[in-house]
Amino acid sequence: MGGFDKLIKAFKNKPTMTANRFLNIKDIQGNFLYTIDGKVLAYLKIYPKNCKLMSKEEQKNHAQILTRNFASELKPFKLYFTNRPVNLQRNQDYQAELMDKEKNALKFSLQGKRSRSFGNLSVRGKALESEIYLIVWGENTEYIEQELIKRLNDLKMKFTNSGYRTEILEERLIIQLVNSYTNPDVAYIENQDYLESPLTVI
Repeated sequence: MGGFDKLIKAFKNKPTMTANRFLNIKDIQGNFLYTIDGKVLAYLKIYPKNCKLMSKEEQKNHAQILTRNFASELKPFKLYFTNRPVNLQRNQDYQAELMDKEKNALKFSLQGKRSRSFGNLSVRGKALESEIYLIVWGENTEYIEQELIKRLNDLKMKFTNSGYRTEILEERLIIQLVNSYTNPDVAYIENQDYLESPLTVI
C-alpha cells in the first residue's frame, strides 16, 4: 500500500469530532456555559469607552480610578476582545427616508454626508464595533453558579464606579457570543431605537 493510500485510510478511521467537543461546550443555560471538562463559565460584557477623547490629565485620573476600584481583585479572570461586523443597511435606509422628507437644505446636506459615510464603511468592510467580555470560571461544584454570579455583580459594581456600563450575559447572548466566535462574518441584529431621535442643526 502506498503512502497516499495509508494517509487516506488513517483519515477515514479518525474519529469524528463534533463542534461542541472542539469548542469544549457541554451546555449553555441561564447565565452559564458548562464545559465538557467540568468547568462553569460566566460572562460580563463591558461597553467600551473612547479614552482618546480624554485629555492627558483625564486619562491619568481615569487610570487611577480603575486602579483603586480593582486593587482588591485578586482572583483570575480573562478578557476577550473582538470586533464584530455591524449591519448598516437599516441606517442607510433610515437616512434615505429622512432625506426624502427633508426640506431644509443644510439638514439635507448633512444627512447626505452621513449616508455616504455609512456606504463607505460598508464597502470597505470597516463597519466594525469593538466588544469586550470579561470571563470568570470555576469547577462545576454545587454552589458554583451562585459564586460566579456574586463575583460578576461585584465586578459590575467596580466597573460602574469606574464609569463603565456592563451587562451580565444570559443564555441568548452567550449563544450569540459563541456563534460570533465560530462565524465571524455574521452581524448581530441591531437595536436601532436611537434612530428615532431627530437630527438637530446648531
